[in-house]
Order: sequence, then structure tokens, then C-alpha cells
Amino acid sequence: MQLYYSTASPYARVVRVIARELGLALDEKLVNPFDNSDELLSVNPLGKIPCLLLDDGAALFDSEVIARYLDARFGQDRFFGPQKNWAYE
Repeated sequence: MQLYYSTASPYARVVRVIARELGLALDEKLVNPFDNSDELLSVNPLGKIPCLLLDDGAALFDSEVIARYLDARFGQDRFFGPQKNWAYE
């Protein structure tokens, strides 16, 4: 999984903290969201960060959704409780 983030984003920081608390080593890609690079826009057409690119090619855009996804998949729902539909989120 790849996490697109900016050091200036408090939302990206939350995701990075959750990942570290869960012991995950994400492939972190530092980006400038104001540059609208082709790489970032290819995974998130909105150009917003954080953005988590999953191994199956799907992408999650919202920091709370990303944090909840990581918790559900790797943390046994210890931070947020159970969730069912990630596409809907």
C-alpha cells in the first residue's frame, strides 16, 4: 500500500500515526498537493491528500476513512469499531 501525504497536512499526520500504532510500514510518498502532479491525480483525481492506494489498485481519499480502513484490516477494530462497506465510505 502506498500513502500519498504532505508534511503540512494534519490529516495525513493522523493516518501516519495510526499506521505506526498498528505497526504498518506503508510505502509513503511525499507530494505537494498544490502541484497536481500526474502521479497524484492518477490515484486521486481530486488531488487531495492523504490518499491510500491499496494493493488492488483502489484508492481511499479521506483521512478518517483511511484510518478506519487500516484499523479494520490490521487493528482488529480497536480504534473505531467494525465497518462493513469501504466503497460506500
